[in-house]
Amino acid sequence: MRASKAAISALFFALAACGSPSVPKPDDIEALINAGDLLTAQKAALAASEANPGDPRITFLDGQIALALGNYDRAQTKFQALLNDPAMGSRAKMLLAKTRLMAGQSREALDILGNGPYSDGLAYAVAAGAKMATGDFDAADALLAKGLAAYPQSTDLKVLVGERALQDGDRDRAGQMAAEAVKASPKDVPALLLAARVALIGGRLDEADRHFDAVLALRPKHQTAMLGKATIAYDRGDRDGAKAILDAAANAMGQNAIAVGYFRAQLAFDAGKTEEANSILLGLGEVGQFPPAVMLSGLVATKRGQHEQAVALLNRFLQQGGEDGRARVALAESYLALGDRDAAWKALQPVADAANAPAVVLGMAANLTAQLGLSSSATYKSRQAAAANPGPQGQQLAAADAAIRAGDWAKANTIYTQLLAKDPASSNVILLNNAAMAATQLGDLPRAVAIGRRALAAAPNDPIVLDTLAWALFRSGGATPEAVDLMRRALAAMPGNPEIRQHALAFQSAMKTAR
Repeated sequence: MRASKAAISALFFALAACGSPSVPKPDDIEALINAGDLLTAQKAALAASEANPGDPRITFLDGQIALALGNYDRAQTKFQALLNDPAMGSRAKMLLAKTRLMAGQSREALDILGNGPYSDGLAYAVAAGAKMATGDFDAADALLAKGLAAYPQSTDLKVLVGERALQDGDRDRAGQMAAEAVKASPKDVPALLLAARVALIGGRLDEADRHFDAVLALRPKHQTAMLGKATIAYDRGDRDGAKAILDAAANAMGQNAIAVGYFRAQLAFDAGKTEEANSILLGLGEVGQFPPAVMLSGLVATKRGQHEQAVALLNRFLQQGGEDGRARVALAESYLALGDRDAAWKALQPVADAANAPAVVLGMAANLTAQLGLSSSATYKSRQAAAANPGPQGQQLAAADAAIRAGDWAKANTIYTQLLAKDPASSNVILLNNAAMAATQLGDLPRAVAIGRRALAAAPNDPIVLDTLAWALFRSGGATPEAVDLMRRALAAMPGNPEIRQHALAFQSAMKTAR
């Protein structure tokens, strides 16, 4: 049985404090690595390297630590020095290839590995990752399939297969690979991060939070895990919790790390501190490659009355494939301020036509369509009145929505079931659509399809409703012609919606496999 992380660390520091010098042994360093205490392992490896600079095992462990901590130059130097070592050369070659891949040198990684066949799962995973980096996804998929057949227990392969499954929208496959990888290697950071991503996409926030905690127990300053936990806190409405995590992330990564800065600016903007949000965003420099920050910059510009700048930023966000109701409302406001009503309505209409459009958006739509002389103004005005006075059912729907944001699909499903029992003939699109979503999440697919059809009958052109029914049909029977048609219509109506895009990828993958 391995000693605990705390016990191992205590042992190392006790040795270091002794009057007579004590050089950490390779087994001690490896135990620290296995316990996830990389910083202590790093100190131990440095001391051991200074005492025994020619020991190949210490050199190898030093390289392992450098690779795990992202110090690719040091890792390459260490592994390169071992290529001709009779005992460590083969393993060093594999990790040198991985280091080159992690450093963005995919072709160099392939040159090191050669054409295969390979002697372990890591080599197949690195080769496949390198092929993916060069855009050759067919070759990558072939390598993954061949590698997994030869080395079915390889955690490296399971993680990469899971990542590819997520790219294809196949959540079930991704979840299977993540679960197997974590079970086989519960302290493997990429496996834990994959499991967290799968859980987040599935709305299982508690599960994702646990995986991020497991990562941070191993790597206390891991950027992705910190930001993941901040995202979960934010989605739960815990702004103070999100801020505390982001403050810790800023200390670890720097105030102007773009993801950290974006979240800090978002929290400031949510709190009504527009100038503070603007100052943070300006400190980030060029944010063009980070669409959420582009959108937030546009929202801030609208609030500050910089409408031409807002129009440019928000259109840029939408053209990058983004889709967010807040962006469309702000874009419409800026177009109106610039006197362009037609462009304002074009920006606002997709949000106003959604079944769950809030009263403020519907009021804006009613006024704008009236100014444009459109007959739909009366309908928007009627919907605005209904949305402004939701009654008891509206309060329960809000509670269910909060449960969904918290990842508690069972609670949301209970609320929807109760509401539908009170009003079996309900034509409330939000209730029907969300009840179908909850049933799909919980695996009650016949009920999800039945309720989804009722939602579609009430709102036959709503892209969210189209997507909900398409996904329920897909989960219950695959990419049937009906499901494919619904999915295509949803994607055409709202191509920037991330959930719709993810579902569309799953359809594409299934149809490709079936051919």
